[in-house]
Amino acid sequence: MYLSNIKLWNYRKFGAIGEIDLSKPHLDLNLTKGLNVIIGENDSGKTAIIDAIKLVLKTHSYDYIRVDDKDFFQDANRFRIELTFEELIPEEAKNFTEWLGWNGTGADAKSFLRLNYDVKRQADKILPTDIKAGVDDDGYLLTAEAKEYLKATYLKPLRDAENELIAKRNSRLSQILLGDEAFKGKEKDNNLVKIFSG
Repeated sequence: MYLSNIKLWNYRKFGAIGEIDLSKPHLDLNLTKGLNVIIGENDSGKTAIIDAIKLVLKTHSYDYIRVDDKDFFQDANRFRIELTFEELIPEEAKNFTEWLGWNGTGADAKSFLRLNYDVKRQADKILPTDIKAGVDDDGYLLTAEAKEYLKATYLKPLRDAENELIAKRNSRLSQILLGDEAFKGKEKDNNLVKIFSG
């Protein structure tokens, strides 16, 4: 599966004054399967897009990710992030059966997974919320197990290659390797994983 679309409403610089209209996102960005490159001037919203994805999916890194007042567009009291995944293979789709939607009919039907994270604040207090999924606007809560399947490997900007690519626990290189399918579930048997986990 791959992330095919991200929509933002009143998230950081992507917003407008007034109530959220779910039919009119403030950012509607289609992505392609494979490599996607986001290019823009400073303060154009590139980091906001990446942070929105991290906020919904969480990451295998040990960064503490949480909602902050700066995540709300100006004085808005609500923001929403919506991510859509397409081309789920059966091994992936089986983990999300109750949340899947379908495009097409019959043998041409293709599954998709839509996640939403709708956050509100009231009197300067951010209200607790959780990731939901489904084809309707509200969605249904994801289980902890389903959320674990969605975790992403986020690679921070590489500023100190010598330090971040050495063999040590939680290094950038260990995160890359442990996020790869070749190593998942084989941590105990793989000598390379043992080196980076030790």
